[in-house]
Amino acid sequence: MSLLSKRASKAVTVLAALGLGLAGLAVGQSAGTGPQASGGGRVIAKGPGYSIVATSPGAGSQASAAETKVTDAPLEVLRQPIVCQGQRVLNIDDRDIRFDGNAITAADGCELHITNSRISAGGIAIRARNASVHIENSEIDGHKAAIDATRGAQIYAEASTFRGAARRLGRAAIHDLGNNNWL
Repeated sequence: MSLLSKRASKAVTVLAALGLGLAGLAVGQSAGTGPQASGGGRVIAKGPGYSIVATSPGAGSQASAAETKVTDAPLEVLRQPIVCQGQRVLNIDDRDIRFDGNAITAADGCELHITNSRISAGGIAIRARNASVHIENSEIDGHKAAIDATRGAQIYAEASTFRGAARRLGRAAIHDLGNNNWL
């Protein structure tokens, strides 16, 4: 068999495996055989610059929010809360911060964005009063409460984990945009 014929045969095998949704078996392989990939899947085809791995359904790259790697930032310990007050925008990104008491207060028109961060508080983690708070891909942990929203505060949460109560009072609202864990 010529080199071109071997490559064509291998391409057909790879395409057949892809046609089976990567969960099927490559031509000429039986169940339980074949090399194993480091991620636990079975290698279907491998060559220079590529590798096709079959995995079981649900074991792909989709991790739950509890398993999401939020940040590799070094741990910071702060004694005083972070306060954003007035018509300001405050961004907290890729931070790992621990507070002895209350952590972050957003008030009177502040727009707060917390992304890819871990906030841990001995008191209330996020306190919002007439402010807009956006939380994405973060872990918020409050011993007394994770969120305390009052006076028309708007909290938007997506792909985050919250440990502690999520309280709101009056016209304040907490908008769950999906993929959140409320523990």
